[in-house]
Amino acid sequence: MRRVTLSLFFLVVGVEIGILLDHFFLWRRPSPAAASAGVAGAAPEAPAPAAPAAVACEASASFNGNLYPSLLLSLGSAYPEYARCLTVVVSNAPVGKTCEVRIESNLFEQPLHYVATASSSKLELNPDLPWNYTVLRRVVQLRPELFVISVAVNNRPAAQSTLTCMVHPVNEVVSRVFDASTGDWQDTSVCYAAFVNEDNPWINTLLQEALARGGVQRFAGYEFGSQSVVQQVQAIWDTLAAKGLRYVDLATMSGGVPEVTTQYVRFIGESLRDQGANCVDASVLLASIFRRIGLRPVLLFKPGHCFVAVYDAADGGKLLAVETTMLSSAPFAAAMTYGDQELGTTLSNLNTPGYSSVDVALARQEGVMPIGETP
Repeated sequence: MRRVTLSLFFLVVGVEIGILLDHFFLWRRPSPAAASAGVAGAAPEAPAPAAPAAVACEASASFNGNLYPSLLLSLGSAYPEYARCLTVVVSNAPVGKTCEVRIESNLFEQPLHYVATASSSKLELNPDLPWNYTVLRRVVQLRPELFVISVAVNNRPAAQSTLTCMVHPVNEVVSRVFDASTGDWQDTSVCYAAFVNEDNPWINTLLQEALARGGVQRFAGYEFGSQSVVQQVQAIWDTLAAKGLRYVDLATMSGGVPEVTTQYVRFIGESLRDQGANCVDASVLLASIFRRIGLRPVLLFKPGHCFVAVYDAADGGKLLAVETTMLSSAPFAAAMTYGDQELGTTLSNLNTPGYSSVDVALARQEGVMPIGETP
């Protein structure tokens, strides 16, 4: 029994001594970092590779997110840069991989798809957009519109964002835009030519009424010389005055968009239903009728005012102007006299801000077509 007790005693003492020695040598042993630092020329351990940044996308629109259907409809084909008014930027794009960008909007005929292989980590797009022009013609009040932008990489969703723009009424015509790159204002008054609609079926009815009044035997354009041009213009003027169309000083302007200058313009049907027109409304109305009978009208602009003139010959010649604000309030002769005075001051200042002229025939050649009124 005594021998067993001594054996257990020595076993316990040996275990205790082993533990003490282990703690002693562990305390003396250098840490891995210290050991590495102590070896001359030893390189530190390389950090773990960082995870690639997530793909992101964002979109912006011209004029601080304001869209003008009149600008898209009138100048979209002649000047495509106005129709490409959305810019999408994809960040952290994986170089060498296929990126697909999709833009959705109720203003489009169908979603836009753009596929490209990223050559750098930043992909910037300013694409042609599939606008639904029928929908744009029907925008009659200021309203918000949502654009949804999605990005896929190698057919796998990678990023998504949204952009809300304010869509202005189609009647809001853009006459000037500010070019930040040059610091100058660009004249876009050619947009007004899109509201000149020589194809409006109502014009036939008015011409029949004018013939019934007996002012002219027929409308023949330039066939019978400049005197015949004056007679045709007067017959149209007198017929409109007899219908009770009066001057109404309503020129609704948009606010809050410092980069553009706009004015509300009625379509022909709206002026007739309202029985009123401001200077621009009446000018595009008369220009529409003049175009229909084969004359060459010109819209003339001066600060705060617009009036209309026609050439007295097919190849140009002299401009015959009428003051549209005198419709139904003064005889035709007085309107021509005042129009001639306005013409003189306007033509002499055409190279100064606020003065411009729009030859509708030339605008048509550039691709500015009638917008057309949507019932």
